[in-house]
Amino acid sequence: MNHFESLEDFAEKNFNWLKEQHPLLEKYFQKESFKKNEILLHAGEICQKLYFIHQGILRTFHINSNGSEFTRLIVKENEFCTILVSFSGKIASPANIQALENTETYSITYENFQKLMAGSDHAKNIYTQILEHFQNFQIKRIEFLTSYSPQQKVEIFLAENPGLASRLTDKVIASYLQITPETYSRCKKILKD
Repeated sequence: MNHFESLEDFAEKNFNWLKEQHPLLEKYFQKESFKKNEILLHAGEICQKLYFIHQGILRTFHINSNGSEFTRLIVKENEFCTILVSFSGKIASPANIQALENTETYSITYENFQKLMAGSDHAKNIYTQILEHFQNFQIKRIEFLTSYSPQQKVEIFLAENPGLASRLTDKVIASYLQITPETYSRCKKILKD
């Protein structure tokens, strides 16, 4: 199997990427592996990379002034992960990126991403779609966090992510749903009863 096959397949299916352009992906992306719980980026550092998840799970999170974790984003296979404001703006990241499992990614630096976009109109289309997806996700996430009760949040999350929930700790899921781990456990128990 080609080292970059999953990235190439994803680009073809989702972005009308042409097979003739596969060498561009291989030129600018590099394969990286991370161990479970490894921090790829610490808050305060500039995010230098955009990651495409081949296998595993990444999350972005920050720690508030009370020391509580807030999971902003959970990213699994065939999805992109970065701290966009830091990656594109070259400013300090407000959040961390962590591997929640042993994870394999294809990563591209900002500089190489700029070269890729300059060399391909299809790459510009990819970036536009990533931005649109990110913006739509953020709007839906704010609505989700502010519109539902803790019980509804748990029910929706588990219904929409049946294969993902078993791969995450209750603590991570609770921080993503902005509820306490105790509330998450209680809501899960109500669902089982």
